[in-house]
Amino acid sequence: MIVFTDDKDRLLRHFEKDPVLFAYHIGDLDDFHFPYCQWASLYADRPHIVDCVLVYTGLDKPTVLAFGLSDRFDQLLDELVDLLPVEFYCHFQKPSLPILSRGYECTPFGPHYKMTVREFVPSQHSLEPGAEILRLDRSHEPQVRDLYDTAYPEGYFASRMLDTGRYVAVRMDGKLRSIAGVHVDSAANRIAVLGGIATEPAYRKRGYASVLTSQLTQDLLAGGRRVALNVEAGNQAAIRCYEKLGFVRTHEYEEGFFTRKR
Repeated sequence: MIVFTDDKDRLLRHFEKDPVLFAYHIGDLDDFHFPYCQWASLYADRPHIVDCVLVYTGLDKPTVLAFGLSDRFDQLLDELVDLLPVEFYCHFQKPSLPILSRGYECTPFGPHYKMTVREFVPSQHSLEPGAEILRLDRSHEPQVRDLYDTAYPEGYFASRMLDTGRYVAVRMDGKLRSIAGVHVDSAANRIAVLGGIATEPAYRKRGYASVLTSQLTQDLLAGGRRVALNVEAGNQAAIRCYEKLGFVRTHEYEEGFFTRKR
């Protein structure tokens, strides 16, 4: 039977079984994200969580993170699927698609990889004259949104993430041309997930993303974080960039947008 829990200690013990697969979950245990989280859990012998699905409501559309570890995960998802929102983004393991599709139509976004740093290698790129790196805050929000509208319109961005102090950008010719940030950053649980990495099309292949990702990764590692990220499996340029910095692929999963059937 599903139990909705807010017991951070039990949740953390479960997620630490695979801290890369559950990097978002661990980061979302922070007070910064926790009010937007619903934790649908399946227990064996209490206090042990067997599996857990996270429903995150801190974005324009809910996001469901559905990663299982046990042979009982299908049971959890089967009980939960009728309780999910009318529309949601979902990160899921491919065998879960038939259960999710029982009541929902899926717009697939294809396979993705989870990556983490095995041995960090700083970027060898340098910026050309006139380019500078900025650390961003809320005052930069209009420029950040303009950049994402041009460089990454299919992505998602919550302005409150600028309050983390973990967004950096390259400014060139008076405008932001490339950006990198985090989706979660937890000092308490020593985890960070990079996200929102994008470069304006006319300024690509100059090493901007490599420089920004390198600086951000170095800062987070120095702060004691395990650093992870998600990337589309078909984005070979991004994967090569991350691999040169010492990231390795650890898991493959699927992303999609689900809408309840009439």
